[in-house]
Amino acid sequence: MFDKACKFLRERGVYLSPQDLGHIQPLTRCKVVPKHTIIMHQGKPVTKLYFLNSGIVHLFRTHQGIDHTLGIVSSNEFVSTPLYLLNGQPSSCALETLTEVEVLEWGKPQVEEIKRLVPKAYDMELVLMDRVLNWVQDHQIDAHCLTAEERYHKIMQQQPEILNTIPLKYVASLLGIHQDSLSRIRKQYGQKMA
Repeated sequence: MFDKACKFLRERGVYLSPQDLGHIQPLTRCKVVPKHTIIMHQGKPVTKLYFLNSGIVHLFRTHQGIDHTLGIVSSNEFVSTPLYLLNGQPSSCALETLTEVEVLEWGKPQVEEIKRLVPKAYDMELVLMDRVLNWVQDHQIDAHCLTAEERYHKIMQQQPEILNTIPLKYVASLLGIHQDSLSRIRKQYGQKMA
């Protein structure tokens, strides 16, 4: 149940002992969430922290009736932040499952208990916040410095599974382009590969 989350943390220098895991396991819920389920609502307080064991979710913001995809996450990542969970602030965006997903889930009382029982919890929290800040910075840099074609190529290299799994309207929204433009990019890229 924890293998992927532990690997995520180890890759970032946080090593949990068997005793740490013994404290965390009873406070953790592993569940399967159906496709097209909103697991974090825009404008409402964040109530859960999730680790995505499998599946694909998208982070989006609805503005003037239009959904704008901010990110697409495919497995082995934390997909909500402890900051919003612990301070009770409303989320500025929403999180929806695009496929059936398996998540590890913690509510605020469970996260607070983990912080009380597990000495490395502070390090875990710093790792998650660092990951969020790096993700935001990378997306900002890409949005300003890369063309839609270059961002599409980056998705092909880093997350090829999403291109064959989810409707392309989410990829087009992430790239900030119309679906027709995405079709043109895909066609041009296919010709370059041939």
